[in-house]
Amino acid sequence: MSHCVLGGTFTCVHAGHERMLRMCTGFASITIGLTSDAYVKRHKIYPSLPFARRLAGLKAALKRHGLLSRTGIHCIGDEAGGAEKMRGLDAIIVSGETLPAAQRINAIRRKSRLPVLRIIAIPIAYGKDLKKISCQSIYEGKIDRNGRLLKPVAIQAGTDNPAKLKGAFAGLRKVFGLKFRLQGHSEHTGVPAHPFNQETFFGAKNRAHHAWMRANERNGANRKGNGNGCGYSIGMESGLFELKKGVFIDITVCCAYDGKEETYGTGMGFVVPAEIARRIRSENSDLSVVLKEIAGIGGIGRKNGAIGYFSSGVLKRREQIEQAVVCAFVPRIARAKAIKIALL
Repeated sequence: MSHCVLGGTFTCVHAGHERMLRMCTGFASITIGLTSDAYVKRHKIYPSLPFARRLAGLKAALKRHGLLSRTGIHCIGDEAGGAEKMRGLDAIIVSGETLPAAQRINAIRRKSRLPVLRIIAIPIAYGKDLKKISCQSIYEGKIDRNGRLLKPVAIQAGTDNPAKLKGAFAGLRKVFGLKFRLQGHSEHTGVPAHPFNQETFFGAKNRAHHAWMRANERNGANRKGNGNGCGYSIGMESGLFELKKGVFIDITVCCAYDGKEETYGTGMGFVVPAEIARRIRSENSDLSVVLKEIAGIGGIGRKNGAIGYFSSGVLKRREQIEQAVVCAFVPRIARAKAIKIALL
């Protein structure tokens, strides 16, 4: 292929942009549309820099890749930037999130009886915070241009339970290393004291959402976690799941929330004696309350938990929590490592 086109604002050239530029190396001619200051203002793309500074940064990046001499850069004021009518183009390079724009451009070209462009969709680049590398996060000093953490990831937990917080800390350390800070506060769950089945997921979700509101919306940050709030909130809820009639397994569910998306994970489970499960349901009680009556141990849920009691200390509740927290981030970890390039 001989001629490709791409576009963007390029406030700061980061790892996501670098992926796109590397894909350009296979083309003899490159056209880049750089958004105008008016476009940036109209679409409220902040933070941003004046066109001249963005142009200089883009040229420097092209020079690093040995592409400057074969690249033409022009100012664009709309999404298509002229790609919908340009002749002699072979391909358009986009990121995974701007793929729809390329498809709209091809639809216009098709109506105009121009050859459609081959779409090369580059995977979104994620940082060590497991979020898309963005100029916003770079501007706020959270990450560098390659997605490395410059500040600890702030995480708000919807609990003040010491066992849960200890397990959450251990799990988050496996995900983020030492670059995080964890705070906890008791939150309303909206479900029974010991939920059953799907109620457990609702409880975890409600804890995460309330924790998010506490950390962000009450501290002047926005729903994306930008500002002085947290980057993630987590909610942890233990509940009984009916495997078959009369057989219940105690499982801890964790919901990880970033203001837009929830991801879930669970920890190890164990079968609760049928009589105890029956009492919890019929009396609308709690596993900790029932165990206090049976074993005389108060506040077991804030210590080693029911799993500690039934396993004679072989396992502890914080281990359940640790597993659930790590598993809640698995979808984000998997997405961040995906590098498959889509050719459409």
